[in-house]
Amino acid sequence: MAHDDAVQDFLKLAQIRPEHPRVEFLGRLVRAFMRFPYENLTKIIRAHECSDPIERLRLPSTIFGEHVEFGAGGTCFSLTYYFRNILAQCGYVCDTVLCDRSYGPDTHCALIACIDGARYLVDPGYLLEHPLVLPPRGIARCVSPTGEVMLTRLGATSQYLLSTVAGGKTTLRYRLKDVPVGDEVFHAKWIDSFSWAQMRHVCITRLEGNGQIYMRDAHLRYSTAERRAQEKIQHNYAHVVSHTFGIRADIVERARNYIGDT
Repeated sequence: MAHDDAVQDFLKLAQIRPEHPRVEFLGRLVRAFMRFPYENLTKIIRAHECSDPIERLRLPSTIFGEHVEFGAGGTCFSLTYYFRNILAQCGYVCDTVLCDRSYGPDTHCALIACIDGARYLVDPGYLLEHPLVLPPRGIARCVSPTGEVMLTRLGATSQYLLSTVAGGKTTLRYRLKDVPVGDEVFHAKWIDSFSWAQMRHVCITRLEGNGQIYMRDAHLRYSTAERRAQEKIQHNYAHVVSHTFGIRADIVERARNYIGDT
């Protein structure tokens, strides 16, 4: 499925005209797509209100429509799938890859865009702000609002480690496997993700100004390259989340009602 309408809707909303594929334009598309927050509220709702595993998948038209109506976004599988369609219609050749996170193998996904013989990591589900070249050896780096991002190749293998550096501390985020996966495998993992343990917790992330706001359940964390701050939502949960992330309060309440207070 090409999802032409959803792609054109995004380009129109972002006021972007397709250009010849190049790294600079890819970066512009990446940053424009970050208007969609990472959030699993809509996924939690979908899991409880739709029994058909295929119908649960939030395709590009749903993501776009619910963003305009509710301020919603999606999780890594839905955002990656949408952005892959955008890149394809803008002339990019890209592969979908799977990544291992601390809570299990193949629990994250990303895209590798091919430009002039080089391969670039694009990760809309992790809010990676810039395309990051896959180094033939050693380490590639870029600066993010919360610090430095490093992509380290593991010897001559097809695997890379993505880490962040902030406040002098290096944190491993995931292991990327530069092995393209087909739609059948990708959709199978996407369907499986609705039963993962993360679906019992509210998780939302977005970049704002010179930093990142991350929320898990009632805990908010504000991060910049220089400092970290945390707070816990004590009262008016849906209102605070809505005000902080721009997602409509009734969506917040619906999702939370399904998983309860955590």
